Amino acid sequence: MDETQPAPVPTDLTELERQVIDAARRGEVVEPGTTMTVAELAVTGDPGLRVRAELLRELLRGLHGDLDPRGVRLAGVRVVGELDLDHVAAVTGLGLYRCALPDGIVCRSARLRDLHLGGSLLTCLHADDLRTDGHLLMRDATVTGTGEFGAIRLGGGRIGGQLGLSGAVITNTGGPALDADDLRTVSDLNMDDATVTGAGDLGAIRLLGAHLGGQLSADRVTITNDTGPALHADVLRTDGGLFARDITVTGAGDLGAIRLLGAQIGGQLGLGRATITNTTGPTLDADDLRTDGSLIMEDAIVTGAGELGAIRLLGARIGGQARLSLSGLDNGSGPLLVLHEAQITGALLLPAAVVCPAGRPGMSRHGCPDSGRTITAHGLTYPVLREISWRQWLHLLVHHTPGYWPQPFQQLATTERFAGHDNNAREVLITQQHDLRRRTPEALGNRLARGRHALWGRLGSYGYRAHRLVLVLAAVLVLAAGLSTVAGHVATHPGHHAAERVPSATAKPDAPGTPCSPVELVGLGIDRGLPLGATGLRARCDLDTATGWGQTFTVLLWVLQALLWGLATLAVAAYTGLVRKPA
Repeated sequence: MDETQPAPVPTDLTELERQVIDAARRGEVVEPGTTMTVAELAVTGDPGLRVRAELLRELLRGLHGDLDPRGVRLAGVRVVGELDLDHVAAVTGLGLYRCALPDGIVCRSARLRDLHLGGSLLTCLHADDLRTDGHLLMRDATVTGTGEFGAIRLGGGRIGGQLGLSGAVITNTGGPALDADDLRTVSDLNMDDATVTGAGDLGAIRLLGAHLGGQLSADRVTITNDTGPALHADVLRTDGGLFARDITVTGAGDLGAIRLLGAQIGGQLGLGRATITNTTGPTLDADDLRTDGSLIMEDAIVTGAGELGAIRLLGARIGGQARLSLSGLDNGSGPLLVLHEAQITGALLLPAAVVCPAGRPGMSRHGCPDSGRTITAHGLTYPVLREISWRQWLHLLVHHTPGYWPQPFQQLATTERFAGHDNNAREVLITQQHDLRRRTPEALGNRLARGRHALWGRLGSYGYRAHRLVLVLAAVLVLAAGLSTVAGHVATHPGHHAAERVPSATAKPDAPGTPCSPVELVGLGIDRGLPLGATGLRARCDLDTATGWGQTFTVLLWVLQALLWGLATLAVAAYTGLVRKPA
């Protein structure tokens, strides 16, 4: 028979099947009106509720005359046999509402107008390379499959509208529940209120390389995979946001519970109030993530494990805020947050208590009892901090990072300086140097170099508090004045002192010396100590270097003068910004 021509109605058609053909021609819905559940329909032998899959295939191929554009539509029936639509180019759409398909549907490389399976029960939907002109909707459907090929397979599919899985229950105990690598949709992927259970390293839901023309909505969804990722969506691209609020996700393994490596989200990534658990690896692995909007994890509860980190955002680019106001975050002995090389366009909102439960500020000589709760933040950039003070963030950098890195301190100092808080910025940079000496002293060189670094920190706070140098400089000048005053009262031989009036040229050698006045003695000390300039008092009052005591005081004042030279140089350099300890 020429299958391109309408076929005569077979004589063995049941009454229900005749109704299906007539209704398809008129665009009506066939509904026997049964009160059975879809589970009961799956095992019913009632011929008044059974339609052969072969008939539906013939109808979609146009072998039973002209069909209404509204499609072949049935409700509350059992489809007998596997509905094989492989490579079929359908002349109209197909709607199976609250139907039972115990042998499943295969429509690989098929071209359908649209496909509606709302409320239906089926064992599988294998639709690799499927093309639809309109929607593929499976609201409240139940799909229970087994095996490594997935319960729902849409790899390489092209959906001309929305892919709707809201309220669906999709289960596969031997592989993925939804396998949709390289899927393309013109509109949204809606999975609100769905329950998805899969198994294995491939993931419960696979969207590798998929491109969604709208948003991915998965609010209140429950995704479980005890042996692999719950959501495996590397290089996923969405033209809208990704919303997964109030979700419950359980995954396992180093690949992470939610895996979004290199994903590009065209709006906000919302994981507010999510509960994400992985007892053997990361909870959210989103290295190199790109979002055009904010990352929201407000009030989420995250439990991970392992050295990879609970939440990984390595190299991520967040186009808005990063709101990490989690209600709970734990990762055993590994890092809680991996944020290095991440770039945040908006504010970073990370309450200190998320990492350090006590929310301690600043650097403590005694460390932090919660220092095992760590983050990595080298290379992280952000314009402003919210819900955490700069001192609390500084505490996290010092006590809750695994090692010393200069960039996080420089970034915090830049943020504070940009906000007009120069004193805060200096405090951050001083703390950076303390942390450098505490954690990586070998980077400073030998013991002498480390000593110089410590002295430089005590005297001038590494050049960030130059007023300290001025105070020390003044103290050394006072000491010099004190030494010269003492010299004026130390007798060297009868009638003479270590410091006294300079005798005139006509004075007799054995004439007694003339004591200097207190002002002259102070001036002598300042004159001897000052690196530059002179008071001129030494022409009238000076040390007698011909005596032992005079030589001793002279050497002591030389030492003070050398110290004053060094302090003056450092003070000038610090005030002019010429000296800043390199990172």
